[in-house]
Formats: sequence, C-alpha cells, structure tokens
Amino acid sequence: MKMAWFGVEEWLNPMDSKAKINLGSSCVSALKLNELFDIIGQDEDEFLKEFATMSLHYHHGDATGSPRVKAGVVHMYPHADFTADDVLMVHGGSAANELVEMALMEKGDNCVVIKPSYQQHYDIPKSVDMETRIVQLDESNGYKLDMAALDAACDMNTKMIVFTNPNNPIGNVFTDDELGQIVEIAKKYDAYILSDEMYRGMIKDDQASIMDYGYDKAIAVASTSKMFSSAGLRIGWIICKDKEMYEVMKTRRSYNSICCGIIDEIIASLEFENYEKVWARMRSILVPNKKIVQEWAAKEPHIELIGDPWGTTCVMKYDYDVDSETLAKDAMEDERKILFVPGDYFDMPKTIRVGYGAFSDPEVLKAGLAQFSEYLKKWEK
Repeated sequence: MKMAWFGVEEWLNPMDSKAKINLGSSCVSALKLNELFDIIGQDEDEFLKEFATMSLHYHHGDATGSPRVKAGVVHMYPHADFTADDVLMVHGGSAANELVEMALMEKGDNCVVIKPSYQQHYDIPKSVDMETRIVQLDESNGYKLDMAALDAACDMNTKMIVFTNPNNPIGNVFTDDELGQIVEIAKKYDAYILSDEMYRGMIKDDQASIMDYGYDKAIAVASTSKMFSSAGLRIGWIICKDKEMYEVMKTRRSYNSICCGIIDEIIASLEFENYEKVWARMRSILVPNKKIVQEWAAKEPHIELIGDPWGTTCVMKYDYDVDSETLAKDAMEDERKILFVPGDYFDMPKTIRVGYGAFSDPEVLKAGLAQFSEYLKKWEK
C-alpha cells in the first residue's frame, strides 16, 4: 500500500538538526530527566535503584499498558467518565491515530474530516480507498466550524468524524458548545468521533476533552510528545469506551507492536501522576512566547496571524509572490537557516506554520524573529 508523501514530517525530520532558527518544531523545549525529577520532587537515587532491578520482560502486568501508566492517563481527565480498562497505550500519537483509523474503517463507510488538520487524518483513509469528505475551516467565517456544513457532510454511512483539538496547524480550540454540537451530530448518524488532542492543555487551562461529553463512541488520542515535552518517549494513548472497538484496536495492535516500552511507560507514569506540575513548566514557556510571536506578526507589513493559537504552533498568511514550499526551502538555504513549515503541506497555500515552543529563553525567540524579519525583506517588491 503506497502512502502519500508526508509533507510535514518528511520536511522537518532532515531539517531539524540543520536549522539555526527553528520555528518548525511543534514541541515545547524538551525535558531532561533530571529536570523532570526536580519539577515533580522525585528522588533520583531511589528511582535509579528501582530502575536497576527492573525486569526487562515485555510488560509490567498488562500488554495494553501497565496498571500504573493507565491509571495516570485517567488522572489527567478529571471531568470524564472512563476507567483504566478503556485506555490503550501505543507508540506515540502517530501510532494512536493510525491504529484508530485503520481499525474503524470498513468498505462502504465514509469518514468526515475537519480541515486543516494533521495529514494522517485525511491521507490514511484515502490510502485504503475510503470515501473521505472534507469540512473546511476557512477565513470567510474566522476559521469557525460550520455546523450545518458538518451535518450535511454526514450520512448513515459515516463511520467517524475526525478533527484535531486544539487545531493543528492553526491552534484554534473548539468551545464547549461546539464540542457538544459535534457530539449531537455524531449521535444523529451513529458515528464515531476521533478527537486528536495532542495539544490539549498546553496554554488553555482545564481544556475540555471529547471524553467529557459522555458519548460512548467518542475516542480521544494524545501523547507525551507535546503535552509533556517528551517526544522521545514515544508514548501515546487511546481512550475508547466502546468495548467492541477497543478489542478490534487491541487485536490490530498485537500485529504491529505487541506492547509499549516498559522504561518509557515508567517515565510517562511519573509525568502523568504530576501532570499539573509538568504542564505549569510547559505553560511558563508557551504563554510568553505566544505573545512574542503575536507582537512580531502584528508589526510585519506582509504577515498576518490567523486565529488565536492555543497549542504550540500558529499559521500566518503572507502576500509575497512566492509559494510556501519555495519560501521554506529558500529560508533554509539562506545563511540564517530559518526553519518553518510550508502551509502547502496542510493544503493552505500562501501561509506558513510557525512553532514557538522550542525556545526556553524568550530572548532567543525574539532574536530569531528579528532575523526572520531581515530575511523576509528579500521578498518585498
């Protein structure tokens, strides 16, 4: 099965280490293990002593995730009604999305995808010839979801409604009322909901999850990559209360990964049990950096920030006479080596995605944006 070229990942992966000014990253400045211990008050010697005597068997008590790590996931959703038995641990957020989408899809079904979105959500269904219907967030209504358009896109063959919340790449967040309306539309057509919540809680305190709405066909996915500044752990999770579908996903997971890494799960458990402290560190970086980016964009005559970002990235449109892929490649070939993501990779021409979470020092971000301003002068008419 041939997949579409994965624009965002295949652009960023080789460029990440080459960039001098990295505005491409969608992560927050990565945690170091000793920094995590300091934040949560973990005794390092105690941890290492336990670590040294740990069994390196497949898993610690449950192939779907250790009891500890699954309890930690439940702990992070105080307003949702689900149990550890509804949690399935997987290898990162990408694996979570792929597993849900491949498990749910059957011949004759269609899926409805709210775009812009992460490329997995529309190109995985297309790769297996599943009818993929698009509901586009666009500038004409401030990138708000048109509920009538969503309803019209669905029918009794709609297997799932898929979206990212906060949105990737724009960063907009659905309101509680909007999430409630999406749930009602899904109920009308007996459709599943896949809510990609990789950026949940990053700036907005106590952000709602789709699991808060009591719909048994709602499925939430997330990972440690964004929420916990720990992309290298490769720990993700799926929350699914529908027991039949949970078993389908569990079986499929047995074919592709069996279980997660036990060391990764132990570190993730520490993060989950102390998520408020880890998120506070994350927000201390993101909140001031978001303001810096907003103020920079407001001063740039050819740049306009789209929406109100609540994740780690934002989208900016521009009026230069150049497509976004060419602009991005040229910026990396420039001596400044400025990395950002072309909007073309989200099917959003004449835009760029800018990440502001990788800068633990806001002065470094300011200096990088100043260099970006200098670079952009070459495109002025």
